[in-house]
Amino acid sequence: MIDELPRESFPPASDGDARPPTPRVVRSEDLFRGARELLIAHGQETYRLRLTRSGKLILGK
Repeated sequence: MIDELPRESFPPASDGDARPPTPRVVRSEDLFRGARELLIAHGQETYRLRLTRSGKLILGK
């Protein structure tokens, strides 16, 4: 299913439509760029997103 999605998907521009926008899709390979972890700044907090040996994602503070 995810293979059928474009590399990056953006919601359509809102023109008064009451439907919620389509969520943006970003592939993990594009986020990590060969690394095994990255930091995400969210407000005043910094989160660490890690890729495990088994290919799972772990998000922590």
